[in-house]
Amino acid sequence: MKSIFQIFNIFTKQQLRYCGFIVLAMIVGAMLEAVGIGAILPLISLMGQPDFLIHHPEIGYIAEALGIVSHTQFIMVCAGGLIVLYLIKNAYMAWETKLQIDFSMRNQIKFSTEIMTNYLCKGYLFHLDHNSATLLRNVNAGGVVIYSTMLIATFTLLTELITAFTIWLMLVVVDAFTAVVVAGIMGAMMYGIIKAFRRNISKQAKIQNDFAAGYIKCVNQGLGAIKETKVMRKEKYFLEEFSRTYQQYGEANRKYLFINQLPRMIIETMVVSGLLVMIVAKLAMGSTPEQIVPLLGVLALAAFRLMPSANRIVNLFNTIKFQQPLFYELYPELMNIKERQESRKESYYLSVQPKLKFEKSIQVNKLRFAYPEGREDVLRDVSFSIGKGDFAGIIGPSGAGKTTFVDILLGLLKPSDGNIKVDGQDIFDNIRSWQANLAYVPQSIYLIDGSVKENIALGVAPENIDNARIEKSLHMAELYDFVLDLPEGMETRVGERGVKLSGGQRQRIGIARALYQQPEVLILDEATSALDNDTEKSITDTILKLKGQITIIAIAHRLSTLAECDYKIEFADGKAKIVNK
Repeated sequence: MKSIFQIFNIFTKQQLRYCGFIVLAMIVGAMLEAVGIGAILPLISLMGQPDFLIHHPEIGYIAEALGIVSHTQFIMVCAGGLIVLYLIKNAYMAWETKLQIDFSMRNQIKFSTEIMTNYLCKGYLFHLDHNSATLLRNVNAGGVVIYSTMLIATFTLLTELITAFTIWLMLVVVDAFTAVVVAGIMGAMMYGIIKAFRRNISKQAKIQNDFAAGYIKCVNQGLGAIKETKVMRKEKYFLEEFSRTYQQYGEANRKYLFINQLPRMIIETMVVSGLLVMIVAKLAMGSTPEQIVPLLGVLALAAFRLMPSANRIVNLFNTIKFQQPLFYELYPELMNIKERQESRKESYYLSVQPKLKFEKSIQVNKLRFAYPEGREDVLRDVSFSIGKGDFAGIIGPSGAGKTTFVDILLGLLKPSDGNIKVDGQDIFDNIRSWQANLAYVPQSIYLIDGSVKENIALGVAPENIDNARIEKSLHMAELYDFVLDLPEGMETRVGERGVKLSGGQRQRIGIARALYQQPEVLILDEATSALDNDTEKSITDTILKLKGQITIIAIAHRLSTLAECDYKIEFADGKAKIVNK
């Protein structure tokens, strides 16, 4: 049972106090439920006592003052009062339910935002080590599973347990023997059902959690590379992979849903049988049928309420157990979110940092790097200097460490040893300040499903985009005339991942995006490799006009791209040296 309520560990003290208020509201609701059921017994008894008002003159006096002069009228008024009681009870229960749902949804929205924040702020190595399908599942489904499913189920489970216990206490007052029998039967029955199905449910839960990420991965891969998929005629492969993983996911859910329906049938059979056995036992002990009728009415109503309650308790327990694998997987993230909420500390990666002062040079000092799982150093004792305003070309064969060095310079990877200093200050003392100086053009440009303008000013709200800077960036990237000829100009949508553009056009939008940032340092990683010779020369000429005003660091295999650079830095076997300076 402890693991069922482990979800409350993820809440802050303030949130736990609110949970305490909700539990208090549940207790009041359970008391109203018990009163609603218990009030039936006096009404049943009154119906069999036509001389009740005569034998209870104090009540008869009040009834007469209210204009009630007959037993029938008294029964009708009592029945009306009971209707009002049930209206109040159910209105209260609706408010209590809303209280739970509002709390859950607020936290679901907060969690989804926080876990997205966590993933955006995680280091680059984290994203290299984690499949995007798993992260997508966690962001999309994590909040729904933990708050809309598990937390609501836990609240409802608590409500049902409190209500069942309160109704049982009412039965103790009415008939202690019957209450003990009911508690014994119901308790043993629910424990047996939960224990019998627990292992199977945990097994199916793990399967569905694993394959939930698996089928999303198949969708991402099949549709993400749709051009290659169709040209290489691999539709069948991706369809079969999706079908296989989704079948496993669906099969686990099918078994869980079937298991979850069985308790209702078992509970119904045992409760009805138990009620009938109790009648036989009462008769055998000497009670007359007339004496059993009032008690039987209350027991029938209690069974009417307790039987669905017992079924829900078992179902809710199973629901929580079925969703626990994802909860345990996300538990460290949830505790980090709790810690951040309690400290009210804004993520470093979301804070605005001023630009790191850059007036003289970038010094690379005895830089060494090895990936965590790698046995050999990718970079070893790399040292050189790049002056402000220089155009430095980086050359070398594949695997020589060029891209790794650029990733360190960009602040995506931390060196294993050594450092990079700008005007004597280590860039990793405040990497966000250093990154404020940078713009980066990778080999493959990621474009959002938005307009040309939105893609160039990526990450800027539409109302804050500087159109003059957009036009200047388009001119510098030799893209202005092309955009001008589009049906809607800068407002033309490029399609998901820029599918409506050619490779060269996508690359030039990437260059325009970098220039829009007005960087101090422009880093190009094979940025012109997808362009034709004439366009490449035009863009290179444009970049050369920035020489002396902006520091340019360019990786290129085509030596013609770097013909006019100030000097080249050659990487080979994890080491680097300056040539042609």
